[in-house]
Amino acid sequence: MAGKLDALKKTISETAEKASSSVAKRARKLTGVQPHRHCRICYVPIHAKADPPICNSDDCKNGWDKNERSNKQLKLWMTIFIALFAFGFIGPLVQQLLF
Repeated sequence: MAGKLDALKKTISETAEKASSSVAKRARKLTGVQPHRHCRICYVPIHAKADPPICNSDDCKNGWDKNERSNKQLKLWMTIFIALFAFGFIGPLVQQLLF
């Protein structure tokens, strides 16, 4: 079963790669512009497969790291808030049922 799943994953990735390359070729013919992305910080054109989607400047790397830390902290606080809200809402209901 695992062999079939691996073969299916490989086929899917090959098909996706062929499709993306044909779309890129077609776009290049129509516009004359190479497929690219833009840096999330300074909006300079970068390679389409760049990960993370930033250029190589130190300012952009520092800004990306700062944004990543902020996003992680936001996710943590939102999880805490939702947990407290759920506990505050469900806690009294459970207490009434038990006592």
